[in-house]
Amino acid sequence: MSRSVSVVIVNYNGERFVAPCLSSVLAQTRPFDEIIVVDNASSDSSLSMVRHRFPQVKVIGIGQNLGYAEGCNRGINASTGDLVAVLNNDAVLHSHWLEKLLEHDHDPWSFWASLILFASEPEKIDSAGDAMAVVGAGFKIGHLQSAQNRTEPREVFGPCAAAALYRRSLLETTGGFDPDFFLIYEDADLNFRARLQGFRCLFVPDAVAYHHVNSSIGSFSHTYVFFGHRNSEYVFWKAMPLALLLMYLPERILFDLASFFFFVMKGRSISFLGAKVDFLRNFTSLIRKRRAVQKSRVLTTGQVRKILVRNWLRNRLKASRA
Repeated sequence: MSRSVSVVIVNYNGERFVAPCLSSVLAQTRPFDEIIVVDNASSDSSLSMVRHRFPQVKVIGIGQNLGYAEGCNRGINASTGDLVAVLNNDAVLHSHWLEKLLEHDHDPWSFWASLILFASEPEKIDSAGDAMAVVGAGFKIGHLQSAQNRTEPREVFGPCAAAALYRRSLLETTGGFDPDFFLIYEDADLNFRARLQGFRCLFVPDAVAYHHVNSSIGSFSHTYVFFGHRNSEYVFWKAMPLALLLMYLPERILFDLASFFFFVMKGRSISFLGAKVDFLRNFTSLIRKRRAVQKSRVLTTGQVRKILVRNWLRNRLKASRA
């Protein structure tokens, strides 16, 4: 029997992008059973436009900007589908996106990554699934490479939540996205927690989405640097098994030092240091979360080590080659 599928789109000032996103959702060869837009207190006209042009869409308006993570949770909690897709408001789906993903809706898979291409350069990959380095840094597989290089389904660490599909059972078991992340790395955190609990992810190259990358926050903006590097610390200290945390802590320190000097050159040293201060400010509550995450872990330390990328610097450089 076919499973029902909901889609959740979190919108924040997406006037330029949300209409093409919704149009692509409505053009699917396998229709979604439920379409939900969660609006994070947009100050532009995007919310009224959605209500006027897309009356079939369920709209959840939030009185304040709670971030992408909590916006997703609000939509997921309001949805009814057996499966839930999560989309950025600046993503556009190929018409066969959902159909191709559902062809792989069987064990052992519980979440699915799609082939996400740059909307501005559709011959180049934004993400062919996400990986996780031993230092707690997530990165996009195949980033900037030719789309022709990714043609076969394969297991990956997890999906990029710009265009991803999850079984409801995974979302309920893990508790969904962590609202303390606000935005950036919220998908890496969910991926890590899901993998610790034994859930597995399949990359499906025929499920194609096009993404206007960082359209809401901008590359190397204060928001991007602050949340990216604070939340990377959150992932490392919250999800990494203790033996691996101690093993890779020296590499994590080197990673942070290299990142600091990089952002000094980019003029974002204050944003980077602010991220570390905020991480330390929230360290006590983070450790409480860590205890719960590690208590629910079913993978052994050895199994976790096998799914992490150890030669992370080489892989980051390789992923950035055209």
